Amino acid sequence: MVNYSYQLNFESTMKTKFFGAVCFMVLTFSPLIWAMDMGKMQEDDNRQSLGIKGTMQGAHQLSNMREHLTALSEIVKYMNSDQYDEASKIATEKLGLTLEKNTMCGSFKNQSFEQMGVRFHKSADNLAQTLKTKDSKKSMLALEKVMNGCVLCHSTFKQ
Repeated sequence: MVNYSYQLNFESTMKTKFFGAVCFMVLTFSPLIWAMDMGKMQEDDNRQSLGIKGTMQGAHQLSNMREHLTALSEIVKYMNSDQYDEASKIATEKLGLTLEKNTMCGSFKNQSFEQMGVRFHKSADNLAQTLKTKDSKKSMLALEKVMNGCVLCHSTFKQ
């Protein structure tokens, strides 16, 4: 006789974790992106400015950040549906380190920002590889590292 209760509990726990990850992203990044877009950051905001607010480069960077957030949401959606290959593809294509993304990270003339950006994109490459194993626990840990890179960068820098 096969005991399916463990499998059901595991699936329920994983769905709860995925839901938590999505809530974390929405609650963490939505107000931050809205505030950056609307110029509502408080005066006591002591993050380092990249000096791009109101510039074409700033608009492009904001668009990139929104694309990253959308990609993370898609990854979580695919992970939640056990479509790890699709999630891996998104991580590689939309978040992974490419020559273009490496150049973009360096275009701000800020070495710390560049290093953080490159680490973020490399962590996305690691996530993509981990997703291919279809190991949900390891994939969640790799996703956590990617998201921690987002939080660190957004808590350190502003446009």
